[in-house]
Amino acid sequence: MKVQPKERFKLAWRWLPLELLIMLLSIGIGWGLNQWLPKPVYQAQVDLKIVQKPRAKMTASQRRRQRRQDIKLLPQFSVMPHQGIVLTQASAYAYMHAGIWQPIQELSESVQATPVEHQPVLRVTASSSSRSVARLNARAFEVAITDNLKSLKHYRITTVRRRVQRTPNVIRGAIWKLVLVIGGSLAVLSPYLVKFVQGWGRQDEAI
Repeated sequence: MKVQPKERFKLAWRWLPLELLIMLLSIGIGWGLNQWLPKPVYQAQVDLKIVQKPRAKMTASQRRRQRRQDIKLLPQFSVMPHQGIVLTQASAYAYMHAGIWQPIQELSESVQATPVEHQPVLRVTASSSSRSVARLNARAFEVAITDNLKSLKHYRITTVRRRVQRTPNVIRGAIWKLVLVIGGSLAVLSPYLVKFVQGWGRQDEAI
């Protein structure tokens, strides 16, 4: 079935309302999927400064050397949010202060701890689709980790920063691209599909 350029233009113009309707439906479907499928992810971060207590009368070079050592030793604390005693204490804190009970495994999967580059700071990040739950969990781990590190008498633990970030869901752009490509293709092909259904294809075969 061969269609001349002039006839293509006539078809496109004739069925323009149908093409616009398909595009509007595609945009509506894309908006609906983006509202329903992706959930916003909130990351509550707590920065814990973990350093050895300075000895009396330390020289400047000794303090610099101790700081380098603190930075070097910091990664060993990254596993703390996943330790059983810390998870249990964090879960109990969240339940007592907000009445939110969370399975230990789920709580463990929602948290991570990473050293801040070039600083003796451990960044604890709790993620959740709820801003309040993310903030509560970060606070719970802050308390649990600090309490468990108090047994290290020669260390000092202080909180230097708290913040909550809303991270975009990467699926949003992919959904828009998929829906618009499919919708655009259907809009372009719709005049030919309608013409074919009306019998244009069968007439050409008969000729």
